[in-house]
Amino acid sequence: MWNRKSRWNIILFAVVVLLLISSIFFLWMKTNIDVRSVVEEQYQNQQLLLTRQISNSIERSLNEKVLLLEVIAKKDTGVPPDYYKSDLKSVYDVAGMFYVVEYVAANGTIVSGYPDEYVPYGLNLYESNQHRAFEMVKASKDVYITEPLKLMEGNYGSFIWIPVFEGDKFRGAFIAIIHEADLKSRYVVESNSSSYAYLLDERGRLLYDESGNYKRGTNYAELLGSDSPGLVDIISKQVNGSEGNGKYFVLDNGSVVEERLVSYSPINWYNQKWSLAITNPSSEVDRLIVSVYLKLFIVAVVSVIFIVFVSSFVVVIIFNWSKSLEKEVDEKTQELKESNKSLLEVNKKLKELDRLKTEFLSIVSHELKTPLTAMKTSSEFLQENDGCDVSLRHQMLDIIIRNIDRQSRMVDDLLDISRIESNRMRFHREPVDIEETIKVSLEVLDSIIKEKHMTILVEVQDDLSLINTDKDKLVQVFVNLLNNAVKFSKKKGIITITVETEDDIVKISISDNGIGMSSEELERIFDKFYQIDSTSTRKVGGSGLGLSIVKGIIEGQGGTIIARSELGKGSTFVFTLIKQDIEEYK
Repeated sequence: MWNRKSRWNIILFAVVVLLLISSIFFLWMKTNIDVRSVVEEQYQNQQLLLTRQISNSIERSLNEKVLLLEVIAKKDTGVPPDYYKSDLKSVYDVAGMFYVVEYVAANGTIVSGYPDEYVPYGLNLYESNQHRAFEMVKASKDVYITEPLKLMEGNYGSFIWIPVFEGDKFRGAFIAIIHEADLKSRYVVESNSSSYAYLLDERGRLLYDESGNYKRGTNYAELLGSDSPGLVDIISKQVNGSEGNGKYFVLDNGSVVEERLVSYSPINWYNQKWSLAITNPSSEVDRLIVSVYLKLFIVAVVSVIFIVFVSSFVVVIIFNWSKSLEKEVDEKTQELKESNKSLLEVNKKLKELDRLKTEFLSIVSHELKTPLTAMKTSSEFLQENDGCDVSLRHQMLDIIIRNIDRQSRMVDDLLDISRIESNRMRFHREPVDIEETIKVSLEVLDSIIKEKHMTILVEVQDDLSLINTDKDKLVQVFVNLLNNAVKFSKKKGIITITVETEDDIVKISISDNGIGMSSEELERIFDKFYQIDSTSTRKVGGSGLGLSIVKGIIEGQGGTIIARSELGKGSTFVFTLIKQDIEEYK
């Protein structure tokens, strides 16, 4: 009787233990599913932000390159004698992405371009049966971009066609080629063996596959299998220009072998409509929550041990571990939110930069158009008045020369900022006399200083040694800073230049009693394209690059530059350079 009762007690105990273990396992699975769902959602949102950032960068960069040529094409001044040779060289250098830029005359013959070794001079598009796009832009009067085509070198590139009109008269067209390889090397994300990026055109054809497994030009849905659950819906949304997240299952003989997550965003480049996508295996989500899985596993193991050996404490242990898991999930979720917040901030900064660049292009167009108008007016006057007074002729020529200098400065600024950003600015260091440099800089600005009746005070330390720097670029720094001081000061203002030494450096200060800046403006004064006040800036002119160039020159030689200012009380710019011991040159 005792044995039978004991046997039933053991069975009952075993049943209770199994029920408890089953309950815990069920709770563990449910928690695991909830955690994975949250992490997967956050992960896909983060991937979408990354995809959007990359596609926006590609779209903005491509449109900017085309805009450089459009600015030249829209000049209503006739075809220059060199067939845009110098303009095309400048665009090629500034853009940094073109394989070649060419100009095709109205008869379809290529007459100019850069670089010369890639330009097929004398080639007639009609004779070579390559005139379809040429005729298209002539008729539409608008930019036309081809889909990536195979070039003679064997790689692929997109042809950009931009018509050139003088009034309503067709004068020809620009052709620019961007290699597909340049886009890949600059903008496609680095990936591992299981995640990769791909690019589709508006018909769902594959333009680029980072994995290297699939041939370009074929239908992507057909490559992976149109019966893959979820894939057709994702590609349909990509083709329609949508943005979002999705997932699909990879099948093998009807069996699911892998689940993949996809984030996609459109790229609108004039008439070309592409869609960039980044795809990752869902196992990437599992990798993010390995630590959570470990905690859950420990909970399960420890709980079973305590159920078997100390069943009375099981409830307390499960409760404590559940709290720990909730905290871990909260921490991981918070980390993902912080990452999303950082990406949103980056996107916000990119949009602000895009706005500043757009405003900058408008300013540059104005700054280039104004001197062209003055030169044209003066030239037409001289052409129509052969017998005008000599002094008046000299006056007209002076206007032309001043405006040529103004345009040259604008182009020099654009080239300087390009060199600074790409670390291609070169410095020719030599021992430089600071007083002589200040004198030369003041002579450059002599006319505007006298025009505003400014007072210039120069205070140079007596025992100052030579400065080890690039003399021409130091003059450029002084001219930019002094020019700003004069422009933003009232008539009869005072500008003070102070030079002193501290240990092995020379500290130079330029102060004015002009309009000054607010603290918000002061924080951004060295940013590219930034201008203090659009209204006042348009009165005094400028492109918003001067102080960025100054900072690049100073810091490129190991120096520093700071600005201090207060509204209505003027501004002070302080920069440092390395002092040069005269003995080093003996």
